[in-house]
Amino acid sequence: MTAPAWDIFCAVIDNYGDIGVCWRLAHILRHDHGQSVRLIVDDLDALKLLVPAAQSSARQELHGIDVRHWTTDFPEVSPADAVIEAFGCALPASYVQAMRARTQHQAQPMWINLEYMSCEDWVPGVHGQISMLAHGLKKRFFIPSLLPGCGGLLREKNLLAERSAFITPPERQKAWCAQWNIPLPSASSLTLSLFAYENARLGALLTSLSHAPRAVTAYLPQSRLLNSLRATLNRPELQAGDTLQLGNLQLHIIPFLPQAEYDRLLWLCDINFVRGEESLTRALWAGKPFIWQIYPTDDQAHHAKLEAFLHAYAADETAEHLAHLHALMRDWNHIPDVCVAEFYASLLALQAACAWYTRRMEQVAQRPELTQQLLAWANRAQNQVAIPPPTGYNAAPK
Repeated sequence: MTAPAWDIFCAVIDNYGDIGVCWRLAHILRHDHGQSVRLIVDDLDALKLLVPAAQSSARQELHGIDVRHWTTDFPEVSPADAVIEAFGCALPASYVQAMRARTQHQAQPMWINLEYMSCEDWVPGVHGQISMLAHGLKKRFFIPSLLPGCGGLLREKNLLAERSAFITPPERQKAWCAQWNIPLPSASSLTLSLFAYENARLGALLTSLSHAPRAVTAYLPQSRLLNSLRATLNRPELQAGDTLQLGNLQLHIIPFLPQAEYDRLLWLCDINFVRGEESLTRALWAGKPFIWQIYPTDDQAHHAKLEAFLHAYAADETAEHLAHLHALMRDWNHIPDVCVAEFYASLLALQAACAWYTRRMEQVAQRPELTQQLLAWANRAQNQVAIPPPTGYNAAPK
């Protein structure tokens, strides 16, 4: 049997960002570009949460993608033409040996270390660099980013058209809410989605929203932030399907949505609280204001990563709503000496500038998309042509 064009290896560390990115990449390669893809993942339960049709089997075809369970006794398989090692997960020794054996009679597979998204200063100097390994193979580093000369972001070809069709007319939103048993937002309310890790600032946010001068509707998908909600309200029994009325805030706890439906929740809301890498990218493509909770690290390195993202995303503009955006993200991520006095007022400033976030989305969409760049790398590698940095970047909107 001919080996597929792409092998994607994914080790699920915690949460669902790793598998979320890998599944979306596999899906875009297969359905937008007609590529043959094999996804090799060590945690099928994590995949099933994102893609309910997934099964607990060693091998399955899922949406046209060959999905394999990555176990300690990894079977011998023929390497693909392009091999993605997602987030430094370390390929099985037997697979690396198979890549070495292939080089004796075929071109070496293009081995790519797909890194986490970053906008830090070091990224342009590392993206695209090659590491020569002791066993004679070479590995190229690919880093998603908003910065010029880097890997861009994942986006389906038809995503923005689907977004426009969902936002207008409102009947589509009503039908989607009915399909997933999600209550419609209250009329004229400020509507939020709250997807986050545990966060000690949730209580202050809820207090502010409950005292807002207008109705607020919030959706909290069943996730780690639900732990904080239970602790804040001393309500350990809270679960998906519950609705709370806290002053002017109506808070709906909803199930964890499949990956294919999460975008529509973001499109439904005025402002989105998101976490990690996968949902950050989807929030940006929603064209709405968003508050990002970056994955926390013990050494506080995530603070510098957050600042770098804010710098790249807002491009040093001085508009008032961006000052609110910076303060909200820093507070939500526990940056020292940053405390938003009134969450509701700051969120309202973001909503008033929603057109800016749509323009920013459109400008980022003009840049080279991540999958297209990977395909260009693969084509050039097969033809032994040097891989230049991407072009076509634009400044942030004025």
